[in-house]
Amino acid sequence: MKFGLLFEMQRPYEGNDIDWNALYRETLDQCELADQVGFDNLWFVEHHFLMGFSGSPCPEVMFGALTQKGTKNIRIGLAFPFCQIIIQSEWPSG
Repeated sequence: MKFGLLFEMQRPYEGNDIDWNALYRETLDQCELADQVGFDNLWFVEHHFLMGFSGSPCPEVMFGALTQKGTKNIRIGLAFPFCQIIIQSEWPSG
């Protein structure tokens, strides 16, 4: 059996006052801990125009940050892409 985490990067806020640095920093820390304790995979969602609900308009940015953060064994994926698959497949290939 494999275990994973799904991140929507939700954050309570007052008005539009979201601490984006804290949101990304805390998410990276949680992902690093998940890797250390043996989770198998991480999934991120892509939400546009939902600033009060999710701070994840471009999860690929988080993927790059996770590779630099030092995750070693955990697999990273996009839970449900909302764009053309051809365009999405070009992103990781450079």
